[in-house]
Amino acid sequence: MEISVLQDLHTWFDKYVKSFYTADNEIHPNILLKERHSHIVADHCKNLAMSLGMSAADSRLAEAVGLCHDVGRFKQFTLFRTFRDKNSINHGLFGIEQLKTEKIDRQIGPQEWKPLAFAVACHNAVGIPQHPDQRLTVYAKIVRDADKLDIYRVLPPRPADDGYSPELVSDLLAGKLLDYEKLKTYADYNLIMLSWLYDINFPWTLQQIVDQDYFPCLFETLPPSPMFSRLQKQLREQLALRLGLSQPLNTTNDALALKIHH
Repeated sequence: MEISVLQDLHTWFDKYVKSFYTADNEIHPNILLKERHSHIVADHCKNLAMSLGMSAADSRLAEAVGLCHDVGRFKQFTLFRTFRDKNSINHGLFGIEQLKTEKIDRQIGPQEWKPLAFAVACHNAVGIPQHPDQRLTVYAKIVRDADKLDIYRVLPPRPADDGYSPELVSDLLAGKLLDYEKLKTYADYNLIMLSWLYDINFPWTLQQIVDQDYFPCLFETLPPSPMFSRLQKQLREQLALRLGLSQPLNTTNDALALKIHH
């Protein structure tokens, strides 16, 4: 992607988001939340692409994907007053509709629209659909990593007393990536973010998550019980495996140990 095309896309995006600014005290803060999130994810995508040795042009396309990944959120919240796709509309697919309505597909051209559209459409899916063009898959993986990285910031882990859904605990113990549609309690959000450990695609992303101490904080939200001790042990082992450690960490200060290791 040429620099001028990316600059024009940023200009369009900022103008588009401002069209949703409102005096409504419920809607406006959520528009601002997603506006900032989109810019941060765009920056994460660019940095992640560069860490993979992608060209400057391809890194700019990754940034564009990050910028546009949640474009469906603005109209979604304005219309439905919720970010829950289950109660409204699939914001990934809805975002593609908005981008086409705004003629972004014509603005950036077919060669760059194809990977951007694929990544935006599946960034919120349980998994990435199989596609013969690996270039498309790479951009989808980049934006999914970048999105998760910032969601850890937006939704910091917190203890919740409304209980965990047994089905989600069982799925996580089975090493499965959890489905948003199965969320039933606030506590379940902690399980969802723990399950992302199985869906982080690149070492750069995992290192950012470790540096921000997100996993230790999430571990601390789990209640004391044999089942959750088993779950925590399993996740520690998976984290150590992904980081290339010889054995799982079992100290109370995982983050410090990980930083020393790196």
